[in-house]
Amino acid sequence: MMVQRLVITVLMVLLLTLSCEEKGTVVRVVEVPVDNCPPSPPQGVTAINLDDRVRICWLPNFEDDVAFYDIYRAAEEDTQYFYIGTEDRLLPDPFDYCHDDMDTDYGMQYFYVVVAVDEGGEESEISYPEVSGTPRPEGQDLTLFEHIYNPTRSGYDFDSFSDSPQRDSLATTDLYYAYEDDIGKLVCYRPGVDIQDYGFVGFQLADFDMINRAPTEGWSPSRTAEAIGGHVYILRLDEPDGYFHYTKLLVTAADRYSVTFHWAYQTAPENRDLAPAPSNTDDRKPKPRILRSSGGEGLEIQHKTQGSTIPPIVKRG
Repeated sequence: MMVQRLVITVLMVLLLTLSCEEKGTVVRVVEVPVDNCPPSPPQGVTAINLDDRVRICWLPNFEDDVAFYDIYRAAEEDTQYFYIGTEDRLLPDPFDYCHDDMDTDYGMQYFYVVVAVDEGGEESEISYPEVSGTPRPEGQDLTLFEHIYNPTRSGYDFDSFSDSPQRDSLATTDLYYAYEDDIGKLVCYRPGVDIQDYGFVGFQLADFDMINRAPTEGWSPSRTAEAIGGHVYILRLDEPDGYFHYTKLLVTAADRYSVTFHWAYQTAPENRDLAPAPSNTDDRKPKPRILRSSGGEGLEIQHKTQGSTIPPIVKRG
């Protein structure tokens, strides 16, 4: 329930009626509810990596008087956050509570917080924990042909970001498609490429976007995986820069002649955030709160238990 403070306004109307018969006094008490408490911090904040943007989403606040949400971004965790946009309160669909950060670069990690603001201008504490996003290139409806049937268009190099397949036996080929024993297979070709079936998610691009983080184990010993429609696959690629890079792909169609899939490749080395999920709250890390800075020209984040001050949030205007 929304916290409210009741301010009791007592209106005393003194009516002195002078007559030969009586003299009376009437007192009226009126209770007027006034809400001057800030809203609660937004919950369920996530950052979803897309091709040219990071999408920040959150659950709607339960308070009826929340008017809008402000979104802030930082280049490093727990540093200075800059205002990047506002989203009005939308009803009744909670999936509409999102903001796209379009001013991003591939391989750059960004950190986000969200603040709820009510109709009286009261601001919540920042959402916590902070979430991060790292945009990465992606492609849709890429078709690889079966490598015996059409070897020149059966392989793919994810680091190329190409719209076209390549020969299955090139030194840069990460993956090719084979159909053997009535089974379509995704086959890792060059050394240093591993794959695993991450399971069924469905055929919608939105389902693919929500696959969050590449695992650290569970790779196929044979470096192959059966191509099944609606399944997501994770690849770990040892690239020429000397680091692991991670890829996810969603098979949308597969038969004896070809396989079609969506893909997303993380350009940031050793970054497993293909579409980051919200961070797990670490009990060892104190929760931040917002404090007004001197002069009222911004907000400071301060850790409750440590008292260490982080540079202020840069507000709108």
